[in-house]
Amino acid sequence: MWRLMAAGRKKAAGQAVAPLPDYMLGEQIGHLLRKAYQRHTAIFQQTMGEDGLTAVQFAVMVTIHEAGTVALTRISQLTAIDLATLRGIVARLGERDLVVVEHNASDRRQRLASLTKQGEELVKRDLPLAARITELTLVPLDACERIAAIQVLKKLAGE
Repeated sequence: MWRLMAAGRKKAAGQAVAPLPDYMLGEQIGHLLRKAYQRHTAIFQQTMGEDGLTAVQFAVMVTIHEAGTVALTRISQLTAIDLATLRGIVARLGERDLVVVEHNASDRRQRLASLTKQGEELVKRDLPLAARITELTLVPLDACERIAAIQVLKKLAGE
């Protein structure tokens, strides 16, 4: 563990050195969230590996599945993926014939995404696996901790 403390700091000529607060990387929220997400991603890849989808690609497909034909801007809002990144994700899904994107007939600036038949079948087949991935991610927690973890993460996410 990294621990930064004032003891190792040198004093600049004629200036007092303010003490640094204890900082332990292993106790920082960003670090812990990243490690938890890495674990979750590994579980996702092991469980859903045959489709070759990433967790983010699957999230986009589930969002489209739930919303039907939906604007890319709305998918961006629902998934918290910036629009530029989302366009690339949707393009790759389109190359795999899982998603189709068309211009909105009433507003040509707006692009609408929908699942192809193959994409819809994939999502329906893999939704139980996705639920299993959540269960596997939460294995180290008891029932109360699972509820608390979900609530805390929702609060941190601003939901």
